[in-house]
This record gives sequence, C-alpha cells and structure tokens, in this order.
Amino acid sequence: MKANLVMTKDLVVCHPDQTVTEVIDLLRGKSFRVLPVVDENKKILGAVNLLSLISKFVPEYLVTGDLKSISYAPDMGVLRKQYTATLDQKVSDIMDTDPTIVHENDSLLSVTATLITYDRFEYAFVADKQNVLLGLIAASDVLRCLSKFDSEVLFDA
Repeated sequence: MKANLVMTKDLVVCHPDQTVTEVIDLLRGKSFRVLPVVDENKKILGAVNLLSLISKFVPEYLVTGDLKSISYAPDMGVLRKQYTATLDQKVSDIMDTDPTIVHENDSLLSVTATLITYDRFEYAFVADKQNVLLGLIAASDVLRCLSKFDSEVLFDA
C-alpha cells in the first residue's frame, strides 16, 4: 500500500509570516496537533506542532537542567510570561525546519519505518518530488489502515 492511499489530504496549513497567536487559534479551534508550514505554492518549509510550541514557553535554563529543582518557582507566572512573549513572534521564528517528509509512492512499510526511526512527533508530511505538500500520515493512520484490512491483503509483498 502506498502513502498516497493512506494520507489525510484535507489539511489546514499555516504560513511563515503568520503569528504564533494565529497558529494557536488554528490548533485549538480544530484540535490539530501539527500544522505544516508552507509557502504560497504549498512547498513544505517546516512544521509547528503542539510540543514544539509549548517548548517555547519553558525558559531555557529549565530545559537544560541548570536548576536541579524548581519547586519554589511560581510556575504559572513563568509559563505565562514566556507564553505572552512568544505570541507576536512569527511562525518562521519558532517552526521546526526539518519535519519528517515521505513521498506519495513510498510504501506503508517504509513510511512506518521512517516514523519510528526519525520522527519525534508521530507524523510525516507526504510530498511530491518538488517538496509540495500532498498530505499527512500520522502513526494513528498506520494503525487505522492495518486494522481495516484482512490478513490476506496485508501480505502483498
């Protein structure tokens, strides 16, 4: 089975000049976990996902482990301050510039191997040879695909 038969095609995208506020509204409004960042020709430039987005709200000194314990810190104040400082930034400032990309004719086996080998966020964008976005395959799509077919169909190799 090829990637183009499994991928979700109807995607909401964002652009590098949009603000973090706009992206948060898109993610929250549609319950998405990832948005492809594309140019005007739908060429993939990057991705914004929930985990990378909220990572911008945690001060670097906490992520690096410079402090052993922060139980004394007013956590909501720290998070809110970082959150507020990030809202007006552009998507291009915060996006992951190296998202996992597979191609429309890649096999489901190949896509699955790519997801578990290279991806941290349980998804891969599907692109054509010019890197134009065609769709998205999430780990849940692989499970859905496997569960709906008879065992004879699965052994097509």
